Amino acid sequence: MNTQIHTLPKVAAALLLCCLAVHASAQTVVLDSYGPDITFLDGWPNPLTAGNSIAVPFQITNATTVQSILTAIERNPDWASTGGVTLGIAARQGALPTGAGWLYSTHLNDPAVNTTVAPKGWSLTAGSYWLVATADAGFAGQWISATQDYTGNWAYTTVPGVWTQESSTFLGMPGARITVTSAVPEPSTYGLMFAGGLLLAAVARRKSNAQQG
Repeated sequence: MNTQIHTLPKVAAALLLCCLAVHASAQTVVLDSYGPDITFLDGWPNPLTAGNSIAVPFQITNATTVQSILTAIERNPDWASTGGVTLGIAARQGALPTGAGWLYSTHLNDPAVNTTVAPKGWSLTAGSYWLVATADAGFAGQWISATQDYTGNWAYTTVPGVWTQESSTFLGMPGARITVTSAVPEPSTYGLMFAGGLLLAAVARRKSNAQQG
């Protein structure tokens, strides 16, 4: 009986650790302007050239960390092009970017459609943000719209630093998918944690009764 009593806390602790592991690995998509099949991009190309930028808005509801960013940015193979694209995140305070600078950024030397970026340490608090791509001075390419849904608003520049809001019924939102670490455990995780707590309470009560007896 004593062996069983000492073993139960270990089982309960292992159960709680499993719950925490499930929580830590849970992921949520906070931006997805792709269609159902990312291998088939049926939208229009949005030009991204010569120091200009494109920005796509997204929202974070809880503090989190960016796990991956998938984009439909590509170099145009038919144009002479040098350099790459800076991809990053900036705070959003209105309908257009303010030019306040990057919160985080990384450089894509040779961007290709459906390239996944896995940044390290990109932590965000709850709020509104822009996913921004800025072309190097010699770059010539595009950020393809990955769907024919033209209802999404985004922003672009044709003169560096001068932003325009795009709400065309012809150009779809540029293809992007941002996946983050879930900030809140799933309901099933709560259930497992509650079960572990009940098991620990039962073990404590049995130990108490055994000592009193």
